Amino acid sequence: MRTLALLLALAPLPAFAQASPQSPPTVTKGEISQLVRTALFVSDLEAATGFYRDVLGLQELFFEGSFTGREAGAVLGIPAGAKTKFRILKAEGTPYGMIGLFQIEGAKLAKVKKRRGGVNIGEGVLVFYQPKLEPLIARLNAGGWTILSPPVKIGRSRELMFYGPDDVLINVMERDHRATP
Repeated sequence: MRTLALLLALAPLPAFAQASPQSPPTVTKGEISQLVRTALFVSDLEAATGFYRDVLGLQELFFEGSFTGREAGAVLGIPAGAKTKFRILKAEGTPYGMIGLFQIEGAKLAKVKKRRGGVNIGEGVLVFYQPKLEPLIARLNAGGWTILSPPVKIGRSRELMFYGPDDVLINVMERDHRATP
């Protein structure tokens, strides 16, 4: 055991571990992909699915299922016996920018504490384009969802900020993403 510890101590460090704060490691262009999806841990998979599908319009089901096990538990920091049910939704088109909804059963998860009424350090905000904001506002109002900021003109577009399930902040910019630039 002592020999292994000595070998590990003498082994050359990876380049990123040797870099000083003044000289960050370089990343080769193309090493990282586009953002594939955002994973949201939700309190109610069915309610969250309904919101992202029916209110926001992520109509395509990319993949769904469940898993348990030691490896999944280790990655998520939950007991190995906890069950994770999931559903990955996407808008029409390429499978990037998807929303993965994950509900954990058999483990008690703490809810993220944050101040409502504005953004918080470390908080993510989901950002989408929508050709017209009014139909979305009507769906939000009909569902009783909290609008943080009604449409505000910023530059040449209008933006809307609201809370989705489990207080996830969502920003929608009025822009037709299907139009040519």
